[in-house]
Amino acid sequence: MKRSGWTALDLTLLGLAFGLRVYQLDTASLWYDEAFSVDLARRQIWQPLEAHPPLFYLTLRLWMDLAGSSEFATRFLSVMTGTLTVALFAAIAARIGRSSMARAVALGLAATLPFWVWESREARMYSMLGFWTALVFYGIARDSPRLVLFAAMAGIYTHYAMLWLIPGILLLGLWRKRSRIPWALPLLAGALPGALHALWVGRTQGAFWPGTLDLGQTLMALYQAQGLQARMAGFLPPDGFPWIPGLIAGAGAAGVGLIRGLRQRAARSIFLGLGLLPLTVGLGLLYGSPKFHPHYFIGVAIGFWLPVALGWVDALRRARGAFLAILAAWGIFVLPALNWTLGHAEQVKDDWRSAVRTVEAHKGSEEAALLVSGFALPAYRVYARATMPIPLPADPVADVRHVLDYEMVTRVLNQRLAGTRGAWLVQWGDELNDPAQVVAAALDWIGDESETFTFAGGIRVRHFVWGAFRPLPEEPATLFGHAGQSIGPNLIWLGYGLPGGMLSTDRPLPVISGWQTMGPLPTGLRASLRLEREDGTLWGQWDGALGGETWDTARWPWPRVVLARYMVEAQVGTPPGRYRPRLVVYRGDQVWLDAQLNPIDLASPRRPYQDPRWEEPPQARWPGLSLTHVDLEGEPHGCQWLTLALWWRVDGTPASNRVSLRIGEVRITEPWNPAQPDQAWGPGERWRTRHRLPMPCAPGRYALEVALGEGEDPSLRWQSVITVEVRP
Repeated sequence: MKRSGWTALDLTLLGLAFGLRVYQLDTASLWYDEAFSVDLARRQIWQPLEAHPPLFYLTLRLWMDLAGSSEFATRFLSVMTGTLTVALFAAIAARIGRSSMARAVALGLAATLPFWVWESREARMYSMLGFWTALVFYGIARDSPRLVLFAAMAGIYTHYAMLWLIPGILLLGLWRKRSRIPWALPLLAGALPGALHALWVGRTQGAFWPGTLDLGQTLMALYQAQGLQARMAGFLPPDGFPWIPGLIAGAGAAGVGLIRGLRQRAARSIFLGLGLLPLTVGLGLLYGSPKFHPHYFIGVAIGFWLPVALGWVDALRRARGAFLAILAAWGIFVLPALNWTLGHAEQVKDDWRSAVRTVEAHKGSEEAALLVSGFALPAYRVYARATMPIPLPADPVADVRHVLDYEMVTRVLNQRLAGTRGAWLVQWGDELNDPAQVVAAALDWIGDESETFTFAGGIRVRHFVWGAFRPLPEEPATLFGHAGQSIGPNLIWLGYGLPGGMLSTDRPLPVISGWQTMGPLPTGLRASLRLEREDGTLWGQWDGALGGETWDTARWPWPRVVLARYMVEAQVGTPPGRYRPRLVVYRGDQVWLDAQLNPIDLASPRRPYQDPRWEEPPQARWPGLSLTHVDLEGEPHGCQWLTLALWWRVDGTPASNRVSLRIGEVRITEPWNPAQPDQAWGPGERWRTRHRLPMPCAPGRYALEVALGEGEDPSLRWQSVITVEVRP
């Protein structure tokens, strides 16, 4: 073919690729993986326990020595390798497709593919892995074994996912020419140390949960990730994101291109040998662990998208009108994702920058900083200037086998918090190492939680204060004052703790519970924390695993003591007054514990309640008071009791503090707020009340009538609000 140089259109598309990758590059904080990269590059280049090899970290270290370690500088290395990957992808397409049109189409695809744009904007090795993979493809297209060997070896020691391509590289090379056998030997010899280390890390690292991949969901996630239509780096598209039309359009456009592109022998060889084969090898090696992320397959994606680009070129040659159809489908696929990716990245990445700055701006000289889980220390260190947190546990990498318990936490806190007057607890990834919230429970026992901050990526910063540090007792039974109560096989309930003082109704109620294991526990033990009034009406409920959703009771060690912290939120509109929490432990329909805890007093909310139901047109109105909504909490059956929730909006000064309800011949009169019957409601307040009524025994439709006070005063008249259908 006649070779042609790059045109103005080609350079424009390459500029578009660069622009998408560099746009607002420093807006978002470095998230955990990026911060880990920066910290490791600064300190030791390679951590043998970490699964990734050292070449990327070494390159990043050299780059930071030149450009600095700001968000923009550290990510710009990936921008460069990502842009070079686009250029190589286009060069491969032009060589195989033998036309400048193939180069332009490939440039447009690679420049705008959201998955590649995203990975090119992170200070991680995946963009560089894509570059080395593209260089392998380019070496194969140019029939250059030296280039293939160099790029493959560089890729292996950038990320071990390059190992998945080795069978395809050998197959294509040896199949075409037997003289390539000498080149296969150094490739295998050079890959062997990396393969052995990857195998060793996979068998020894404790970051993986037991289980296997769901191959169907994994393949769907791989496809969806190409357009950022699925979970990427821990986030999901917002409501209203047009991901279904995007997936349909992308599938149609990619399917047409792939079918047409596979007609070419070279594209078919690349698809099978460097796309389908490494995908199969990679999923096979990962099958034994459910830990998975689509970016492991950024290099494999080249083998799938290259035939698509070549197929589009073939379609355009045969039908010029196909251009608009392909462009429209591709736009529906990528434009919403690109707009979201470039405009909202700061909302979806772990915001370590804001979290650390918040701690350092507020932390007192007599206060400590704690980090749970401790493997997040590198992310904290990247932004820390004046603080160094106490990591719990002090593990260099995530290890789901190392779960904190009372003994571990007590030993560290008593030693490190002596002489302090408070602590700032930074929580991230604690579902791995502190699923039962042992550290928060211990700090809550020592002092009181005064404020909480939340940041993108699931980071929580909580401030605990105390007048003088009181050490936690070595014997946990001392916390609760008794030896405990056996509630089931091998499980003892040591007791509980409630916060002191008045708690507002719009703040979660924390309850600390102590558990002691005496032997193996069955799977699936769960806890239910309920907020009830003394008349039995329910005003809040939390249900969850006894030790956290990621720490099933079958994994609890023994003999061991665990402090667990459960929290229940009162429902919107909960009036102030006296309530009794209830703790229930159950497994299926078997109840192990049903304990009513000491009463607590809840105060009015710090901010007025908000709910759309209070804005509805009133169903009934009296002087100073409107009834906007009624909920039936259960099914109305004859001769049985039913709880009704009434939503009240106070417009002035109500004429009475009592309310009457009537259905059929049944009538009750109760205070507005049984917990505080003498307290009048003030203008602008929003409340809910609950009332239990016996239903009429005869089935049928009955009007629920409500009146203010006794209902005898004409101004406080009975009003029908809803119709209740009583069933047999």
